[in-house]
Amino acid sequence: MNIHRFLVASLALAWLAAQSAVAEPAASVPRLQTATFANGLKLVVEEDHAAPVAVIEVWHQVGGRDEIRGKTGLAHVLEHMSFKGSTHMKPGEYSKRIAAMGGVDNAFTATDYTAYFEIIPSEHVDEVLGMEAERFARLTLDAKEYAKEIRVIMEERRMRTDDDPNSRMFEELSAVALRLSPYRNPVIGWMQDLRRLTIEDVRAFYRRYYVPGNAVVVIVGDVDFAHVKRVVGRTLGRIRKRPAPPRFRPVEPEPLGSKRMVARLPGARLPMTVIAMPVPAWRPGRNDREAAALTVATEILSGGRSAVLTRRLVDEGRKAFSAGAGYDPFSMDTDLWNAYGMLGPKQTPEAFERAFWRVIRDMAAKGPTPAQLAAAKRRIVADEVFAQDSLYLRAREIGEMESVGIGANRRGRWLALLRAVSADDVRRALKRWIRPERATTGVLLPKKTPTPHRQRRHHERAGGRA
Repeated sequence: MNIHRFLVASLALAWLAAQSAVAEPAASVPRLQTATFANGLKLVVEEDHAAPVAVIEVWHQVGGRDEIRGKTGLAHVLEHMSFKGSTHMKPGEYSKRIAAMGGVDNAFTATDYTAYFEIIPSEHVDEVLGMEAERFARLTLDAKEYAKEIRVIMEERRMRTDDDPNSRMFEELSAVALRLSPYRNPVIGWMQDLRRLTIEDVRAFYRRYYVPGNAVVVIVGDVDFAHVKRVVGRTLGRIRKRPAPPRFRPVEPEPLGSKRMVARLPGARLPMTVIAMPVPAWRPGRNDREAAALTVATEILSGGRSAVLTRRLVDEGRKAFSAGAGYDPFSMDTDLWNAYGMLGPKQTPEAFERAFWRVIRDMAAKGPTPAQLAAAKRRIVADEVFAQDSLYLRAREIGEMESVGIGANRRGRWLALLRAVSADDVRRALKRWIRPERATTGVLLPKKTPTPHRQRRHHERAGGRA
């Protein structure tokens, strides 16, 4: 999700070439205009008149973290049901109207939020805001539609997770590595919970969490702020005000020691090793240097053709045929940093792990080279710059930062922090957070299958009982 792109390319790259240590960006970020309505709804607008196109996104500050035990998947189920009819729109009609305008629409759910978006010709912005107000406040949530849609969602879970050994492995690892954090549960829900959910569960979740004070409307593109403010004021801004419930935010305890899990799954053809440990997300003013250093360190290890893990573990060490790492600083609470290795037939998890921890110890002791540090920053800035060409990515970043409590007005500050990361910052971050005693290691191994002879005998016995 690391979508933080805000600088003009020539100035940003020139800064990097000069290896300056300026604390703030050399170029200003696009100006955001905001408004908050009496019902608690927030509007954030970034005008861009380069083309007659606009992106509208409605972000609800509700996701997997807000579900209770035994009812995982509710936020995602409600997202699906939001396309299944409202007081003045039949099931599927919303998307048909958007398509008729020449636009596209969709939605996504995460642990921290649920978001709905449309990319449309800007002449239709007023109409779509009215449609979003309708969907926000007047969903039908019909029992017959739910009975059909929950089967679709269960099949989605089978395809994306249950039948995909790698996805299943990551899901199990999260549940083992985290004790209290809501990130330990899959957003799509555990299958046993999906089977037990009812339409009444969905209706109660909708009434409790889809309230204006829990929502942010983001608009980026060819619009006039004063005009869209008036339109939002008479549509989404008129939805009845209700209390926004507190969010579930437990404090994940520090690991007591290393943990290990081994999964043997059918369909897995080759081994995979994942090493994960809890790390903090960015909290502005509290852990600025630490979060930025973890981000840069992860980019050095895993980003670009010169990624250290690829060079040391794949090209030179031959301990895996693919390796990488991931970290998301834009989440609400402590989440997992992870590194992975996809292993070949003659490569072992134990050898990969030993080589991985050697890489981490070396960098924690010596720090990255000046060239590694500069290249990582250059790639991060390039991502920021290229994303400016996408109205959708700009809107998504704004909505994400607003929804997790960082605030989109801190976009420029984040990039400045990344640019100021030093080699010593990287060393300190690795020494504190990326350590074997904090790690949960997950190993995926192919499940052994019976020999053809035994398979035939088993089939004969099953057939006899039938």
